[in-house]
Amino acid sequence: MWKQLLDFGKRLTSLVQKAQQHEDDIKHLQLHEARQDERIDKLAEAIQQLAFALQHDRDMSARDRENLLLRLENALLRFEQRLPASANEDNAIDSN
Repeated sequence: MWKQLLDFGKRLTSLVQKAQQHEDDIKHLQLHEARQDERIDKLAEAIQQLAFALQHDRDMSARDRENLLLRLENALLRFEQRLPASANEDNAIDSN
């Protein structure tokens, strides 16, 4: 009978130790999961910032292209005003 009681005590002690180890493992996994969630949140924030920066860059590039086209058009208009009238234009003007 004492032997059975001693075996029962050993089993009970073993089960309590295993339960404690499982609780510790669960806490460790929860902490690891929380850290992983923080990393995911930081990564999502970085992706959002990158998307914003890319959109801003696209907007600036489009604005720069439009600005260059306007400058080119302006330069062409100035150049055309400096040219003397062509012979065809002179004849057309003289005919009128």
